[in-house]
Amino acid sequence: MPLAANAPGHEIGASRRSALIVLAACCLFVLPSQASAGTAYGIYDARTLAMGGASVASANNDNAQFYNSALLAFNEEVEEKTRDSRFLFPLLIPQLSESAITIEELAQDDPTGSISRAIRDFNAAPDATNAQLVIDATSILDDALADLDGQDIFSDIYFGLAVSEPGQLQGAGFFFGARVLAGGQSDVVAVDLDLLAAYEEGLTFIASGGAQGVAHPELFDANGALVNPVNDFESSVSAVGVVLTEAGVAMSRQIELFGQPLAAGLSFKVQRIDTFEDSERVVDDRISVRRNNEYDADVNFDVGLVREFGERWRLGLAVKDIIPHNYDTALGTVVRLRPRARIGVAYQAGPVQVAADADLTQNQALGSE
Repeated sequence: MPLAANAPGHEIGASRRSALIVLAACCLFVLPSQASAGTAYGIYDARTLAMGGASVASANNDNAQFYNSALLAFNEEVEEKTRDSRFLFPLLIPQLSESAITIEELAQDDPTGSISRAIRDFNAAPDATNAQLVIDATSILDDALADLDGQDIFSDIYFGLAVSEPGQLQGAGFFFGARVLAGGQSDVVAVDLDLLAAYEEGLTFIASGGAQGVAHPELFDANGALVNPVNDFESSVSAVGVVLTEAGVAMSRQIELFGQPLAAGLSFKVQRIDTFEDSERVVDDRISVRRNNEYDADVNFDVGLVREFGERWRLGLAVKDIIPHNYDTALGTVVRLRPRARIGVAYQAGPVQVAADADLTQNQALGSE
């Protein structure tokens, strides 16, 4: 993002170039040699969700403890005068992929139940009207499976609370919450799509009196009744997930680092980790969930730095979960919690704020390994 070189307070002089070098040097120590699995930086409040996830340089007293606790250190007065402390509860932030929404809609719409009822009505009265009901029911499932074919599944849901207490050139905060992360893949088998297409063709042939579609006598049993195919569908979805519950305390202060004025923040967290794996057929309620009987508990840290340039620009760097950990699911899949580094820049003029963040570490989605 360009800076106005001639604007008062916005020139980038030698000291500010040094500050940029300091922040860039810090980044070199947090880049892992391999991708971390499944734990993106995270969105924990509605404001950041509305800003597309940008937060490392643009968060405020409401939410800084989630993203970069150094941002709590920019009050110039004590809290008793500013009244800038915050208490946020409840925080509920759901993020779901289109494929996850499709699966949820399938569970609610019960397409196999609709197919079964339509076939029962057709066998009771095999006319054009009931044939069309079978066509409609199978078409809904056919379209849904086509939408799922080859799609990754992702969900990220956070629920929690936050308290902040900014002071004069320093600040503190507390946060507690649970984040449910899950990722997986769909396996839509070609046999299911072919079978649905056969029902649509065969029933179209009957509904049109042979003018359209193709006859499929294999869909009928020896007594001439239309066979119900719902028990033959094998398309499935599988997912790996983790429930990450954490309570943390954030602290921040304005300091000098290598002669440069910076705000620094540190968050100490106690974490509980529950892992699970889930495999289910797309078209019914047969679910096989394997969850560990025991949970894991660890401590971890987040760190952050922020450098101001004039009155409107900020550059931030933050790293979440400094200590790497591995967790095994009941089926042996490894969920890796790795340091996640992000750099961000923000510009604010009155009520207008523009911000952009960039991840410095690659995060591989859960369930994609």
